[in-house]
Amino acid sequence: MIPVYICDDEPAVCARLEQLISSQILILDADMGPVRIAESPDRLLALQPEDSTPAVYFLDIDFPGRMSGLELAQRLRLYDPRGFIVFITGHEDLAFETFRLRLEALDYIVKGTSDSMASRVRGCLISIQERLKSERPGQGSYCTIRLPDTLRYIPLQEILYFEAIGSRHMLCLHLDSELLEFNSSLDHFAAELGDSFWRCHRSFLANRSRIRMVHLKEQTIEFDNGESCLLSRKAKSEYLKLQNASFSS
Repeated sequence: MIPVYICDDEPAVCARLEQLISSQILILDADMGPVRIAESPDRLLALQPEDSTPAVYFLDIDFPGRMSGLELAQRLRLYDPRGFIVFITGHEDLAFETFRLRLEALDYIVKGTSDSMASRVRGCLISIQERLKSERPGQGSYCTIRLPDTLRYIPLQEILYFEAIGSRHMLCLHLDSELLEFNSSLDHFAAELGDSFWRCHRSFLANRSRIRMVHLKEQTIEFDNGESCLLSRKAKSEYLKLQNASFSS
């Protein structure tokens, strides 16, 4: 079940949204709920644990004397990079501001009549349902990278390999379109990512799904974008044993 949160300081708006969302979840037979209400940003942050599954957030923009809905969304993105954010607002043009802040809002619902809000709520829930159904196995998996000034949530399918550089506590993450350097260890990510990544060398951790070919003679691994990394003698021996066992069976 995908939890749904409403954060608004107007009880009447919360009640209306809760009724609209709950009824549409029943009509669509969507795998969502429960619908939970928070009257303030602080309350929502207390309700939503850091290790929660992806959730749906209907957020008001204006909380006088408190953090804004945009600031709240930034905080939520640290914990839930795959969450679906919908802003409930009296301001019609927020697209540029949310783009600037990289919030990736699903929609902006302007407070108005129940009929107009019901139509937009239904559209949002249908869109969320379709996106969740279209995800391929493993597509929704992310790896958390702590950089000096921020956290990055990297889809696993974008990762080619991790490389230990300089010292054992400095890594370079090779992605399709960029390189990221940060402090950590290969042992940490090998344990976190499990069998989907291969410790092919003491200095390299490779994404198995991105490997195109293993060159035994050259002792290198070629990835599907043409890049390559080293293959150790130990990993080569393990690879050959697995190949022989597979051939024998």
